[in-house]
Amino acid sequence: MISIPFAELGGPLADNNEIEKLLIQKGIEITKHQNLDYFELRVRDKLYSNFKLKSLYYNFRQEIFSDSDQNLKAIPRKSRRMIRQGEKFNLSFQFGNHNLKYFYEVLSKSFYNLGTPIFPYKLFKNICNEFGENSLLLIIKNQNKLPIAGVLSFFYKDQILPYYAGSLAKYRKMAPNDFMYWELMEYGCKKHYKIFDFGRSKEGTGSFYFKKHWGFEPKPLHYQYYLNRLNEMPNLSPANPKYKKKIELWKKLPFPVTKIFGPPIAKYLA
Repeated sequence: MISIPFAELGGPLADNNEIEKLLIQKGIEITKHQNLDYFELRVRDKLYSNFKLKSLYYNFRQEIFSDSDQNLKAIPRKSRRMIRQGEKFNLSFQFGNHNLKYFYEVLSKSFYNLGTPIFPYKLFKNICNEFGENSLLLIIKNQNKLPIAGVLSFFYKDQILPYYAGSLAKYRKMAPNDFMYWELMEYGCKKHYKIFDFGRSKEGTGSFYFKKHWGFEPKPLHYQYYLNRLNEMPNLSPANPKYKKKIELWKKLPFPVTKIFGPPIAKYLA
């Protein structure tokens, strides 16, 4: 049982401590009654008794300044150079949820290269429909107008949250990711958003260091577990050695096959 699947954060939704306590108590009761393995809470900085803490994910957040030059100066020199690399290769960008098919193709290939099953197309279509103007796709194209990177972002109050993102590995030298996130930050600056939330990353991964090299300071997320049928906290991370062979096997499958069999598997990867 998870407080909110497929998402970075989701703890008790309560107006006061008493309601919060009752919600957690009810969650534990359901976990026991249904004889589930564990009950997981995903929160930013609060600790709960009877729950075991796992230090796995870190969140990256930073202020968006009202001045574009100030935002650029806040990015370390090496990452600024990578942004200019994208400009040098004449990369272009386009906002709009009408680009969903292009985005899904790029994201599917990106997941495939990581050895991870892709979510169903319908999930992203429903996100765009349900969130409306609070979600937005950004597509990056090369000079031949081929989509090579994309990100689906959410907008909440004064925050931008780039959440699902992918790029084609063979165009890495063009630095499409740096170019893409800079254009998203520029968009946020023009629309007067105040916080750029780079989301979560596991410590020691490529995305962790990418965000850190952008000048974002990692803050630990407090994922906590009430263990019912388990003696140890679950380890569903792709870095877990027991998944190594499965990941390598997935990478060897033909790409079109993974788009068929990936979605039924991905729904279990909360």
